[in-house]
Amino acid sequence: MAGSASLRSGIRVLVVISTVAVVVMLSLAVFAALRASDAAAERGERLDPAATTTALLLADFVAQESAVRGYVITGQESLLERYTRADLTIPRQMNRLQLLLADFPDLIEGTVAVESAYQAWRSEVAEPEVAATKAGDLQRAREIETVSGRVRFSELQTSVANLGTAIDTEQTAASGRVESSAVLLLSSLGTAAIVILGVVLTVLNVLRRWLLRPIDALRRAVNAVAAGRYDTRIPEVGPSEIVELAGNIDAMRAQLVQLVRQNERSWEALAQEGPAVIALRDALTPSVLHAPGLLLRGRVDPARGELAGDWYDSFELADGRLGIVVGDVSGHGAVAGVFALRLKQLLDAALARGADPGPAIEWVVNSLGETDEMFATAIVAVVDPATGEVRIANAGHPDALLLRRTRVPDGPRTAATGLESGPIARPGERRPGNETGSTGGDQRPAPAPVPAAGGAVRVAGEDVEKSGLSPVTQAVGTGTKAPAAGGVADGDGVGMGTERLPELRSRAEVTRLGATGPMMSSLVASGGAWRTETLWLEPGDVLFVYTDGLVEARDGANHQFGLDRLVAELVRLADRGPAELLDDVFEVVRRHAPGRPSDDRTAIVIARTTR
Repeated sequence: MAGSASLRSGIRVLVVISTVAVVVMLSLAVFAALRASDAAAERGERLDPAATTTALLLADFVAQESAVRGYVITGQESLLERYTRADLTIPRQMNRLQLLLADFPDLIEGTVAVESAYQAWRSEVAEPEVAATKAGDLQRAREIETVSGRVRFSELQTSVANLGTAIDTEQTAASGRVESSAVLLLSSLGTAAIVILGVVLTVLNVLRRWLLRPIDALRRAVNAVAAGRYDTRIPEVGPSEIVELAGNIDAMRAQLVQLVRQNERSWEALAQEGPAVIALRDALTPSVLHAPGLLLRGRVDPARGELAGDWYDSFELADGRLGIVVGDVSGHGAVAGVFALRLKQLLDAALARGADPGPAIEWVVNSLGETDEMFATAIVAVVDPATGEVRIANAGHPDALLLRRTRVPDGPRTAATGLESGPIARPGERRPGNETGSTGGDQRPAPAPVPAAGGAVRVAGEDVEKSGLSPVTQAVGTGTKAPAAGGVADGDGVGMGTERLPELRSRAEVTRLGATGPMMSSLVASGGAWRTETLWLEPGDVLFVYTDGLVEARDGANHQFGLDRLVAELVRLADRGPAELLDDVFEVVRRHAPGRPSDDRTAIVIARTTR
């Protein structure tokens, strides 16, 4: 161990020295790179454009001098157009030149000399010559040219040439700085690479004997364990770190052996429980309903495996009515499935004995006894296919939704009563059994609709207001004509009577049917806790019942699908059949929350098809 400690100390010293050397070399490289970058930028962004601008400036001076000479000789004023154009460009070129050379005091002096020479030529030669020529004094114009014209312009050309030479000198100096910086950069990087290579070779040579051999022995032992030879001894050799690692691996090997043994026992238990789970799933599978005048479709998407905590069932009662149950048990898996099966069997038995939905729920809760932490919600309904009467009780379950579709004349849109709360009967209609209330035979008239919780007050095929969604418009005419009085509509929707009546269009409106009692649990059970309500299904009406997993599905931003989106989908297309409506709802929920459901998703549709 002392040898290992001294070896580690030597490696540390070597690494520290090498690191310092590499840092110094890299610092020089960074300095050289920055210096080269500054020099290249200085030339590319200032000196090269300044040289170009100087050449353009000289061309403008020559153009002006040529224009003045031509005008004096020929007297054609059109030749002065070049002079005038150069008057516009020369100031801009001078300003640009001074901006480019602002960081070069010597070159700025050159621009000042050019400006002075230009103003002298302009004021003493160009402008007097042009003025004399315009006045017809050609003799005066020639004298100006002879006395000072050539001298001043030669001075101007000389000042521009001197400025260009100074710029060229600065360009050469900048190029030299770029080259020297590049040499320094390459030498620094080369030196750093050599130092790093030397350190790497030295460390590899040392570690090969001190570290790699123990690691290789450890690798062979680990591979043996991975191959299934769990009794292989893990060698504890090499530096203290490797010895500690070997000890940890050996502890992991022991734990792995324990987990393998436990897994084998679990597989054996699963093989024994598999048939029971399958049988439980089959027992929860709903029976197929065939009832004239009534259509029922349902779907369950379980959260895990094949066994869900949600279920629904439908069956025919002795008097010809149909019993329908939708339930949601807390939890998932086999335990929830067993509890759901007990509830299903007890509810079926209660309804088969002729109990109303509310008393049936109460009897089931009392029969279950203590359920510890298990509880359930459910909607229990008894439907008469002949009359459309629905006796319904809601034990803490999400509100059922009654989708009522009507045909109205196609004309100006009117507000439609949409998402409402509370049990309903047909508004303004009294018929046998058309009472809304508890099973106690209360004969009071149907209460006025109550606005939905949360402020979503009107959702229909024509309007969606305050629902948090974009407006849903679904009152599209189907091209159907209302029959004329005393006539029958033909295949084209035209009444075979005396006149053509307005086209009809479909309109859908949704009513919420709230809870009529608490959830199914012995903790909240009491006499008369669950009451039964009555409503009527007309042909075309759809009762939509679902579990909370459908509306609580969350997207990637953790936003729930929500009741508003569900209602919007229900009224989106007023002429859909029940099966298509159910599939569309599950599809829009899947698009909102793709992937494996985190909770069971269950829904059924109950539709009245004929009177």
